[in-house]
Amino acid sequence: MIFFKKKKNAVVEPEIDLSALGGSGPENQQREIAARQIEQMVPTKELLYDALVKRADKIMLDFTRDAVAGQYMIDGLWHNVDVRDRATGDGMLAVLKTLAGLKIEERRVRQEGKFQIEHQLTKAKFIGTLTSQGVKTGERAIIDLVAKKRKDFKTLNELGMREQTQQRLLEHMRAPQGIVLIAAPPGNGFTSTWNVSLRSTDRMLRDFLGVEDKAKHETDVENINITTFDGASGVTPDKLLPKLMLTQPEVIVFSDLCNGATVDKLCTYANDPREGKLVIAGVRAQDACEALLRVLLLKADAKEFAKSVRAVLCARLVRKLNDTCKQPYTPPPQLLAKLGIPAGRVKVLYKEWTPPPPPTPEEEKEIRKRKAKLPPTACPLCEHEGPLCNGIGYRGRTGIFELLDVNDQLREALVKEPKLEVLRKIARANGHRSLQEEGILLVAQGLTSLTELQRVLK
Repeated sequence: MIFFKKKKNAVVEPEIDLSALGGSGPENQQREIAARQIEQMVPTKELLYDALVKRADKIMLDFTRDAVAGQYMIDGLWHNVDVRDRATGDGMLAVLKTLAGLKIEERRVRQEGKFQIEHQLTKAKFIGTLTSQGVKTGERAIIDLVAKKRKDFKTLNELGMREQTQQRLLEHMRAPQGIVLIAAPPGNGFTSTWNVSLRSTDRMLRDFLGVEDKAKHETDVENINITTFDGASGVTPDKLLPKLMLTQPEVIVFSDLCNGATVDKLCTYANDPREGKLVIAGVRAQDACEALLRVLLLKADAKEFAKSVRAVLCARLVRKLNDTCKQPYTPPPQLLAKLGIPAGRVKVLYKEWTPPPPPTPEEEKEIRKRKAKLPPTACPLCEHEGPLCNGIGYRGRTGIFELLDVNDQLREALVKEPKLEVLRKIARANGHRSLQEEGILLVAQGLTSLTELQRVLK
């Protein structure tokens, strides 16, 4: 629920302040004055405040000829919000562009700028990054919302990794040499998994060297010295590595393997019998076996890579059912069998709260005649008994992790028969638990729903 304050002139505004960023003090002040003079300042505040109350990470506004459609990104999923008329939407965008120092009249060229949001009571501050650009249907504006004091995942426990998986991962991450891959699909938990995994290493005891494309920043961990390169200009990190290795790092960190020559050099360092290095590298892939093949697709030396790789950690993020309003149901035996859950092990599964079907016109007429309440359209429990899910049924996310230990059979397959189905078959035969199996465990524990797991794993 959104709380507003009333002013003497009866104009109702959300309890937030908007500030300009990016210019000098006088420039920012002029922008703020100009923004306040735009009629749609109040609707703009309402939009931003509503998004923050609903825990949105992004706001997307699509401008067409007659209207403005909006969406919030909440826990990794877009949700539609009320459509606004074009005149109101244009005014709101003018407020945002003014605060961010962008050209209001420019509707085609990509523009980017920042502004600040501050809650008047809690003093919590958020940075809004506004990006606008012309699209086929008109113009699209995206606002990234980031709290100044972010509550990022700090530990593997907070990420949701099982204790046994943590112990196995730490054995690999603290090994003296070899390659450990960390993988996830784009936008599905890579950054969180990458940084939390690096925080679990012994970086206080060993020298870590990090290398990143300056346009693809991922690593944000203390005691890891980052060297950047400009991939957009054609620079590749394999040219930089020989010079960087003069600093004699013990661990090399690459958030994104980008070419085969770099992989070959890293394999050389990892396989050195006297001064072997540990390499921790990022790959964008759907699962652990695919991550191995993604490296080979860079045209890396298969024998050297197979010799050096130790393990692959692959992650996905799933939304957690809101404990306040999740609904239990008794799964049929056929469903449990299909999920691989032994009979009698689980009595109930859980799903997100769903509203009852709307009454027919005749039923609604009878309900009103009896002066009874109509069926709720949003979960009433959340509003009165626990954290709000805002009618979504989910609140927050947790990780699903598969950790593949690379053995000699997998190494041989990488060289002789590098096919996805072959690698998966070998992994299963050696007791490897897939992302699907790990996800089903979360479903059985009531942390997420089968519907959500199917959505994430497709």
